[in-house]
Amino acid sequence: MEDQFDLEGFTLRDVRALRMALDTIQINGIDANFIGTLQQKLNSHIQSIETQLTPTETPIPPVPAETN
Repeated sequence: MEDQFDLEGFTLRDVRALRMALDTIQINGIDANFIGTLQQKLNSHIQSIETQLTPTETPIPPVPAETN
């Protein structure tokens, strides 16, 4: 098993560019499965980052109406 490392230091834009680049290269044979798995991992990483960047929407309570 290979050691696992994080994509620390990469911006979301960097990761998206890497992911898009994998769609433009031709891969044949045994490497095709590896690249397919790499694409899935990058997709998951991008989705995780986007989820962290999206603030959880908490409803703002309405302002109480003034009573005279």
